[in-house]
Amino acid sequence: MAWLDTPIEKPYTLRNLADLLSQGLLGSMSRFSHFQIVEWCSHFVDEYDMSPDSELPLTPTAAIALADDVVVQWELFLATQYTLDDLHKFTLADVVLPKSYFEQWLNQVLALPTQH
Repeated sequence: MAWLDTPIEKPYTLRNLADLLSQGLLGSMSRFSHFQIVEWCSHFVDEYDMSPDSELPLTPTAAIALADDVVVQWELFLATQYTLDDLHKFTLADVVLPKSYFEQWLNQVLALPTQH
């Protein structure tokens, strides 16, 4: 699938985090590249860091830690699987993380308590 390089325009909610992680499970059949999902998670962390009083519809510490883990695991995956020369041969949107990563993250998101 040819993905767009544009950022994902979704509000930073538990539902959207779960939806994007579900999309990640689809690998190359996803509506979004894994890079787009990682970028969204990075912005989610930044959004919370810039406005810690914002009302997130989930446990903030656990949600932020989970989104941050997505970003960290992406960086580790790139560092351990590719050389710098490899990374110049394709775009980051071409990188597909292992399905098991998304299964684990999605299970963690679904286990988060929500605020009602």
